[in-house]
Amino acid sequence: MAIAKDSENKAERSCVALDGTGGDHRDTRSVVDAVRFAMAMYPQLYLIIFGSNQLQDDLLKAGVDTKRYEFRLAQQSIPQDESPRSVLKNFPHAAMVKALECVRSGEADSMISSGGTGPLVTLARHILGVQHLGPKRIAHKEKICSELGHGSWSAHGGKVRPCFAARIPVGPNRFALMMDLGANATCSAADLYDFACLGNECAKISLEVDSPRVAILNVGTELGKGNALVHEAREFIEQDRSLQYVGFIEGNRIFRDDADVIITDGFTGNVALKAAEGVADLYSSSGGMKKFFGKLARPEWLLPWQYNGSVLLGVNGLVVKSHASAGHEALAVAVVEAARAAHASLAVNMQRRLESDK
Repeated sequence: MAIAKDSENKAERSCVALDGTGGDHRDTRSVVDAVRFAMAMYPQLYLIIFGSNQLQDDLLKAGVDTKRYEFRLAQQSIPQDESPRSVLKNFPHAAMVKALECVRSGEADSMISSGGTGPLVTLARHILGVQHLGPKRIAHKEKICSELGHGSWSAHGGKVRPCFAARIPVGPNRFALMMDLGANATCSAADLYDFACLGNECAKISLEVDSPRVAILNVGTELGKGNALVHEAREFIEQDRSLQYVGFIEGNRIFRDDADVIITDGFTGNVALKAAEGVADLYSSSGGMKKFFGKLARPEWLLPWQYNGSVLLGVNGLVVKSHASAGHEALAVAVVEAARAAHASLAVNMQRRLESDK
């Protein structure tokens, strides 16, 4: 998530709590390399690193500056597919839990994990709590729910459904936000409206866009295309005058700068983004002349590792998810994005904007 440029010039330190146990790579060296790379990229970075004895030893052997991090032993790692009930009951000493608790206490400004999406979302909601909409948007949501025959929504108390948002490249030094990318496999139209509100306020801060263009991912741009979910979501989003709704967007236009905020459910968003990353990886996995011409055809701004790190919007704290299979360069980028988001006070400013209804 790119944050306002002037945030990098702030003198104060940015503290990030790092879950050093998650991800597909169990080799602690990849975490060590990511830490070193991130520190070089972001001089104001300070880390609280949770992990195993092996990770602690590797950090010391690598000569990582001990003035720029604190290590805390947390050997317990949460399996990627652990159930929400089990996560809350059986892993009180996990690195992911300890990192989130650092954010809740204010000891860390943000946290990052490469662990499982389900456990991270469950724990973030439980430990940090969920943000809420202002009275005008609550009334709007209640009105549309009633018109669509969905019954009363007010029982939710204005709480939003958190979602993962990622910055995606739409040209050299130009970005859009896409959400949800996997926090919610099943979504309602009201949830997609939450994502639009969250993405709209996040884009104002992170992309520095005064009036973000909001679009819904669909199989076509015509009004009659798509399923009931996207059509009902359009009713919510289009009628909220605080949002600049620009219509449906197709998958082949995601990277074309047609919108600043692209809304979809977590299942579709995750599949779409991973498909795009897979195509990009084909360029680098080819051999011989194919690899040579592939590099010529692919612009440098489309390199996937440069955009690692999805922010969990809608919780009361800064939580960043790195790809489980990310290499050390991509993990380092995600760590830096967590630090930049902290410098911009992203979570606090978003809650203020959500409550203002503007």
